[in-house]
Amino acid sequence: MPEPPSFDDVLNRACEEGSDFEATARLAGWFGALHDFDAASGEAAVSVLPELTKRLCADAIAAWLLTGLRLYPNDPGKRQRYFSLQDPRATEAISAEAGTTRLPAALASLNLLLDTLAGRRMQLQSQGFDSLSAAPQRAILTSTHLLLAADSTALDAPEPTQLFRASVAHAAAHLRYSPAGLAAGTLKPMSLAVISAVEDARVERLLMRECPGLREWFRPLLARALDPEGLSFSALISRMNYALIEPSYCDDNFWVNKARRLFEERANTLGNYEAFREIGSILANDLGQMRVRFHAQQYVVPAAYRDDNTYLWVYTNTEPPDETQELQTQSPVAAALVPRETQPADSPPWEEPETRRVVYPEWDYRLGLLRSSWCTVIERSSQSRALTSFASAPAALPALRLPALAGLTRNTRLRRQSEGEDLDLDAAIEHAIDRRRGHTPEHRVFTRPGRATRAISMLLLLDLSASSGDPIGERGRSILDLEKDAALLLARAAQAAGHRIAVHGFASDTRAAVNYYRLLDFGVPLDQTREAAIRAAVPRFSTRMGAALRHATTLLAAEPLERRAIIAITDGVPSDIDVFDAQYLVHDACVAAADARRAGIVTAGIAIDAGPADYMRRIVGRATCRSASQPQALPAQLSALYAQLAG
Repeated sequence: MPEPPSFDDVLNRACEEGSDFEATARLAGWFGALHDFDAASGEAAVSVLPELTKRLCADAIAAWLLTGLRLYPNDPGKRQRYFSLQDPRATEAISAEAGTTRLPAALASLNLLLDTLAGRRMQLQSQGFDSLSAAPQRAILTSTHLLLAADSTALDAPEPTQLFRASVAHAAAHLRYSPAGLAAGTLKPMSLAVISAVEDARVERLLMRECPGLREWFRPLLARALDPEGLSFSALISRMNYALIEPSYCDDNFWVNKARRLFEERANTLGNYEAFREIGSILANDLGQMRVRFHAQQYVVPAAYRDDNTYLWVYTNTEPPDETQELQTQSPVAAALVPRETQPADSPPWEEPETRRVVYPEWDYRLGLLRSSWCTVIERSSQSRALTSFASAPAALPALRLPALAGLTRNTRLRRQSEGEDLDLDAAIEHAIDRRRGHTPEHRVFTRPGRATRAISMLLLLDLSASSGDPIGERGRSILDLEKDAALLLARAAQAAGHRIAVHGFASDTRAAVNYYRLLDFGVPLDQTREAAIRAAVPRFSTRMGAALRHATTLLAAEPLERRAIIAITDGVPSDIDVFDAQYLVHDACVAAADARRAGIVTAGIAIDAGPADYMRRIVGRATCRSASQPQALPAQLSALYAQLAG
């Protein structure tokens, strides 16, 4: 019986049937990218490729693929049903994409529309569309060019021409009424996003005064982007966007209604930019008080026809936006909304020096593959200078009491001794292996009774991701503040009891930069400088825990004590901006922790809040995982976990 054709064979055979070599090459690239992301979905999509090519052009097939990724970004089962045409939404998407006007064919007429509405000569172009991305592009506007998103699908608008016309009209409104290139200054990313959304509504309302019919260009697309019950930042912005354009829309959210009230109170002065910028600042402050989380690197303007708002702002003292993210990131356009900063605005006034880089593998559970040399861990250490502003402060937490070193001795059998009564089997096996390899063997292969100290080497690994900066309680303290207090208390108590302890932290900025901070190393006394270094740690970026666990394991392997443990403290689920599969980094962290246990290192963890607790139990093991349902309970849980490990 002949073997079934491989993925590559089927794809090549299907692509060879096309007459357009360039389109065939693009198809091969898109299906290959889908297969790399999800092999089962890639196989399913290739199996229906002959049917797709009969009804859709290459660009329409790409839009159909994007629709499946955006419908089911985190559900492999439903995604496979979509790509095998077992999902009714898949056939609906084919019908929607068939016969629609693609962007290149509409550019000429859209350019005339833009010149007319803007009252100036403009160049209209299509953005590049070479790879699949689950995060949508948004238009980019400059004073001379408008780059329209080329990755629109039936999810964005039932008819692409409707989307293109609205994008042109919105860009013309900015060109006529918005001040361009204002300095972002010290505005926080959330404030920039909210002020930009209010400005979008202001200029559209001004343009609709002159051309009332444009309301029907904007309103259906705003309704399509509406998330009427969501409470995330994007959902609230989508509700506000629609409320500011559609008078009949009713919303039960206080913040949305406040936005509408403030906007309508000044509707007679739409030409006053400063007044509406003030409204945006007020609304952004309210969201901060409501503790609505905003992830600048993942945010995409909700309405598909609106641009990314880079026309409005100029950023200084920042790195250029990272436009190299692949399938699992937001689009480069979205990244341009708030450029990636080297440090948060509230970070210490220095940049931590880089000491070395180490490359580690990462487990891809979807492919069952350990990707070699996949993550780069960048070791950083706090400088001793300029730390006096973070001088030791009294901790507002109860002290931890650990047993003294004298109480940790016990009668036991000492292993790997040069003489004794019995043979140490493990040492004897290693002795035999070394002899056969021609190495000089270690002759300490006996055991004997004696007294041993039960000291332990503990590496306390702190999650320094952006979410750890969320405030708690009424004193304005953050989760990270409590993490640092608990770490200092444990470090003082552990060193006083004769244990060896290190306090490290991590925060990842994609797999290319997993920042690892060695705040206190083994054998280093906890003096004022090291305490200040721990207190100076700031929240930033994301939580790629697997890479951090692998690096911590490497460092612990050099410890002389036989008993070694990693204690991870986190307030969230492993995540990063270049990964949109919620389970991907959880599986990787599980594998990294299992590798540590095979190396003789105990893995333990404390999850702050009940949400990530289930994930931490999967990663470090149920027996050594504790949950602090309230952040204030962290010290007590840390003390109990230590007692368990040192017992």
